[in-house]
Amino acid sequence: MANGHIAQMGKGVLFQNEKKTNERSPDWKGTLLLSEEYKAGQTLKIAGWTKQTPKGSLISLSEDNWKPQNPGVYPKEVNRVDDSDVPF
Repeated sequence: MANGHIAQMGKGVLFQNEKKTNERSPDWKGTLLLSEEYKAGQTLKIAGWTKQTPKGSLISLSEDNWKPQNPGVYPKEVNRVDDSDVPF
């Protein structure tokens, strides 16, 4: 990319729009390389971080598609251990 950003799956950036032609023009412009397929009507959750670069500030974006790896795998009961003989 001409702006120095290397595209990665599920990631993107928004750069400050220095070519605003009127007040309705966007303040930020950029790209997001999607890692999953989406259909019309689905919601794409994103997360963003403000970062400073030699060319100015930008907003780094990521698809927010985190899911627990093994939901419900945690032990359902706790086995208590008698530790009364531990000397401290």
